[in-house]
Amino acid sequence: MAFTPLDILQKQFGPARKGGYDPEEVHRFLDLAREAWEGTLKENLRLREELAALDAAVDALRGEQDEIRQTLVLARRMSVDMENTARREVDVLVGEARLEAERILAAAHEERRAMQEELVHLKSTRLHHLAQMRALVDAHGRMLDAIEAQE
Repeated sequence: MAFTPLDILQKQFGPARKGGYDPEEVHRFLDLAREAWEGTLKENLRLREELAALDAAVDALRGEQDEIRQTLVLARRMSVDMENTARREVDVLVGEARLEAERILAAAHEERRAMQEELVHLKSTRLHHLAQMRALVDAHGRMLDAIEAQE
C-alpha cells in the first residue's frame, strides 16, 4: 500500500472502544511516523537525484572514453600512415641518390676514358716529335758529314 506523509497526518480512526488506544499517544506516534516517512522520502528523492547526476556523469565519461578511443585509433592510423609515407620518401631519396651516384660514376669513367685517350694521343704525339727531331738531327748530321767531306 503506497501512502504519503500527508496520508498519515490525515488518517482518522474510529471512536475508541473499551480498551482502545490513547488518542494523544496515537497522534504523537503518527506525527513521528509522518516525520520519519517525510525524511525517508526526502532522502529517497535526494538519492534518486544523486543517482541521476552520477548516471549523467557516467554517460559523459563513456562518451569521452569513446572519443579518446576514436582519437587513439586515429592517432595509430596517422602514425602508420606517416611511417609508410616516410619509408616511401626514404626509398625515393635512396633511389635518387643511387641514380646520382651512378651518374657521377659514369661521368668519372667517361672523364677517365677521355684522359686515357688524351694520354695515348700525347704519347703518340711525343713519339712523332721525337722521330721528327731524330730525323732532323740525322739529316743535320749527314749535312755536317757532307760539309766535312767537302773540306
